[in-house]
Amino acid sequence: MREYGQIQSAFWQDHNGRQWHVTTSRRRLKFKIPCHAAIRAFVFHRDGYRCQRCPAIAINVPADYDGRYALFTNTKNGNGFTDVLVMDHVLTLKAGGLNHPSNMQALCETCNKRKQIEDKAAAESFRRLVA
Repeated sequence: MREYGQIQSAFWQDHNGRQWHVTTSRRRLKFKIPCHAAIRAFVFHRDGYRCQRCPAIAINVPADYDGRYALFTNTKNGNGFTDVLVMDHVLTLKAGGLNHPSNMQALCETCNKRKQIEDKAAAESFRRLVA
């Protein structure tokens, strides 16, 4: 089981053995930046290029995938277009999560949108409970 969002050091090591500084930015990642792209490549590799919520799997993954661009999956979204594998924060930045590989997971875009709806509903029910 992963320790989501808990950082042990100022560096993390990718699947190729390369060390990277932990991204301290509290903003969205920009995949044209090498260390941000490396996080996506690592998370996709660690999760087997599969969505962690459904059976979607990335197709045509190059052997030297570096994380700069998105990957298509073997599934279709609700509009009939090929779905995309995206990197998702387990604990959102807004809720205090970090841009660290231990707080990331691979999801297809459909599951990512579904998760966003679930997170908003949970936050709203919490607000009602506290009020």
